[in-house]
Amino acid sequence: MANKVELQRKDIKGDVLVEEAVFNILNDYLQLDSSVSTAQVAAAISKLPPEPKSGSKTLDDGFFFDLWGGIISIAEQIPYEHAAQDKLVKLIRELTLLSDTGITVWQSRLWTDLPVLAAAFREYLNGPAQSKVKEEQLRIDQAWVRFHAFSARLMGAGVIHFANQPIWMLRDALEEEKNPPKSSALDRDLITAATYIEFFGPVLVERLAADPDPELSNEDRRMLKGGSLFHGEPGLRPDRWSFWTRRFKEEAEKTNTDEARDIALRAARLMEVWSETRLKPQ
Repeated sequence: MANKVELQRKDIKGDVLVEEAVFNILNDYLQLDSSVSTAQVAAAISKLPPEPKSGSKTLDDGFFFDLWGGIISIAEQIPYEHAAQDKLVKLIRELTLLSDTGITVWQSRLWTDLPVLAAAFREYLNGPAQSKVKEEQLRIDQAWVRFHAFSARLMGAGVIHFANQPIWMLRDALEEEKNPPKSSALDRDLITAATYIEFFGPVLVERLAADPDPELSNEDRRMLKGGSLFHGEPGLRPDRWSFWTRRFKEEAEKTNTDEARDIALRAARLMEVWSETRLKPQ
């Protein structure tokens, strides 16, 4: 893995992905040999929002949609296994540690509550786009995997709390037969699911160990129900964990690349080990 992270401020069509000030700050900080501290970068980011109107203690959301969208665009350019993704997570966490400004956005504290971040993330969850151009689809798939690796890292670090998202991604990849074997779509979805095990799995298994038979509201039962291949109860439960473990191994044999095969088998092995060490009856 190269230490240098090659980032672009604009996409191949020339459209701006990241505002210049944010890009310049992050492009320096995310290099692994950067001497700039996370605290320094958080302080620099905190100075970028506009000042509230005279006498006001609230800000509009426009700047923050641009900020988070730009940061997500940066994450989509960083390979999912690269340490620069960890640096980006540290930055978001550092922002939550800044002193309370007394300013709110959508009734959320700046910066403690990371206002608008959840809404910005939701805009990226509708599934990867589809292109008939192979090279373009590859870029789309890479960005999708990298975005979810970033999400999983943020959740694993306790920065964001999207409890349903990991189950949705695991369900999409492992509880449906929607992708044909040896397809790039199968590889993409399998790698995406595996990143949630890699970066958020320890939290999932501790949650499962603490509450193996959760009581769910009707809404949660609907949201967390199984896919067409899984017939157990909704939510995170031991039988579903075992099903996912088995399916990672089964789907690994259908992949188009060694990369997808290896990460799927690694996810299965992690889940097996955690089952033996964290879920084994006492």
